Amino acid sequence: MVEYIYYDGIGAKKNTKHTVKEFLKIMNEHFNIKCSDFLPDLDYKPCNEYKEMNRKAMEYNMKHNIPLFYYNRSKKTEKKYKTLINKCNKYKKTAKKRKCNLDEYIKFSGAETKI
Repeated sequence: MVEYIYYDGIGAKKNTKHTVKEFLKIMNEHFNIKCSDFLPDLDYKPCNEYKEMNRKAMEYNMKHNIPLFYYNRSKKTEKKYKTLINKCNKYKKTAKKRKCNLDEYIKFSGAETKI
């Protein structure tokens, strides 16, 4: 069982050390809706693929000193990218909203746990 969660984002204490109860209170207060929007990205394969394509494009642009908004894709890759975006957005609209649990909030916020 997690004893402490180290989180330094919005609503965090200055020492960043929170109990599970304190962390959940902060997350529910500030990020309840955003986290539920984030969940389909974890669960649905086209959303994951779309994010991975974005990550690779960003890495390429940083490596080659190209502006972040520009990325030269082939027509085939561009078509796949647009298909993935459309599938992901359609899924997000139909996905049932629910509250995040502790593990999902930790993943969403980038917090660290210590036992």
